[in-house]
Amino acid sequence: MLITVIPTFAQKTQTSINMPALVDSVGKALNDTYIFPDKSRVMIEYLRKQLKAGRYKDIKDPIKIASALETDLKTAHRDDHLRVHYDPEFLKRAKAIDVPPDTMRKREVIDGRKDNFNFKQSIILNGNIGYVEFTGFNPMIEEAKPIISAAFRFVSNTDAVIVDLRSNGGGSPFMVRQIASYFVSERTRLNDIYDRRANKTMEFWADPADAENMNLSMPLYIITSKGTFSGAEDFTYAMQVNKRAIVVGETTGGGAHPTGPVWVGLGYVIDIPFARSINYITKTDWEGTGVTPDVSVSQEKALVKAQELILNERIKTANDDHARSQAQWLVDALHAHDYNASITEKDLAPCVGDYDRFKIRLTSGKLYLHDHLGRTFLMMPVDTNHFLASDWLQVKFNIKDGIGSQMVLSGKPGWVDVYDRNK
Repeated sequence: MLITVIPTFAQKTQTSINMPALVDSVGKALNDTYIFPDKSRVMIEYLRKQLKAGRYKDIKDPIKIASALETDLKTAHRDDHLRVHYDPEFLKRAKAIDVPPDTMRKREVIDGRKDNFNFKQSIILNGNIGYVEFTGFNPMIEEAKPIISAAFRFVSNTDAVIVDLRSNGGGSPFMVRQIASYFVSERTRLNDIYDRRANKTMEFWADPADAENMNLSMPLYIITSKGTFSGAEDFTYAMQVNKRAIVVGETTGGGAHPTGPVWVGLGYVIDIPFARSINYITKTDWEGTGVTPDVSVSQEKALVKAQELILNERIKTANDDHARSQAQWLVDALHAHDYNASITEKDLAPCVGDYDRFKIRLTSGKLYLHDHLGRTFLMMPVDTNHFLASDWLQVKFNIKDGIGSQMVLSGKPGWVDVYDRNK
């Protein structure tokens, strides 16, 4: 936690706020800490003008004073991370949670293990597509390595990997570097971080030497939402700019400036961005704008869209018809959905009938396939004459003169059987 004490005056809550002293203290905090010194000067000058004009003279409520200061700071320079709070107990609380670094680290490791270091899923989807979901970039890198290594090693034999950051709120840039190292074949520069307080820039490089003998060279897709933030944006932006990933989903939240609370006295705390990310290629970051996806879709559709992109690329580059038909089968299966108002019994009726040993029946607005072995399959619609009957079987109907003339069964492995409608 960043706590900077500005010892300009007594740090006691007062019934009558000394506004000149408070404005001077806010100004010093901005001058010493804020990421953009030139904007600090603009904001400080604006506060002083407002003070001189009597803006704060008749405001007695300390919370309303905080609101007025924040409004004026943002009028002078718009930065949604800048916030002013009236919090007279801030220092007392900060002291209460001030524990030795070793103790704090032990607590963080325990908390990290309870949450599996933010890793939620590592699975293989249809079509040999890897999928890894995690909700934060945990700072406990060494302790987390067995988990993160296992998660990514599990998908290391897939043809493409989807990393799900839709619920990822960020975290450590060092964990960003660690995970990025699995996906690069040579040392690759990510995003730098400039710290205004120290006037120092730290470079971050992904390095295969840190990847525990694991190189994930397959195509990488990152799926995002408006809630993808901070360190998750750091990873996404770096992979996108380095042309190592295709980003699918929503524009991310737009947080590239680390921010910390600064005590400015008289019961007031101001949240000040003290550092910023800088990409060496773009010379900028994603602050306030978010990371723009390569393919924009709602977060709810992002996973299916990423799979569709992977499979369509496979169709395009397939060496033979069999491989193409297998990939197309998987694309079609992605679009199977529940029955809804857009599909009526009138739409489904032409498919009903007997096809050789198979019977198609319409029950309660849904189609079912009954085979000669006594099995029954609920047919989920892809469209009105195309259905997914199981995770390995699809059914299409050729409609002629308003009635199904043929039923085409296609299996996930690539086989196709055609059955005429019984006379």
